[in-house]
Amino acid sequence: MDTETEPGTTGQASRIFFALSDVTRRRLLDRLLDNDGQRQAQLTAGLNVSRQAAVKHLEILEQARLVTVDRVGRAVVYRLNRFPLRTIKSGWIDRFTEHRVRIDCGP
Repeated sequence: MDTETEPGTTGQASRIFFALSDVTRRRLLDRLLDNDGQRQAQLTAGLNVSRQAAVKHLEILEQARLVTVDRVGRAVVYRLNRFPLRTIKSGWIDRFTEHRVRIDCGP
């Protein structure tokens, strides 16, 4: 098993956090959350990035498994994949956001 590609592992977590570090990629995810299953031109319209930059951003999201790509003929449709985000949230982020009671008995 390749631990670098399994959800929740350090390699996969790093790809997810890297993908989320860019505002343009977060906007793309927001757009898919609002309207899933969009073609590239529709998804990237009005983002003020070149076509090449848009393709690179979408490739990074795909490598992080935050989007899936359906190819039907020449049409390419992007869909949001929430599973990696859920895995990161439950496996790492929740550790920092859970309320924990700590009792110190020392002076």
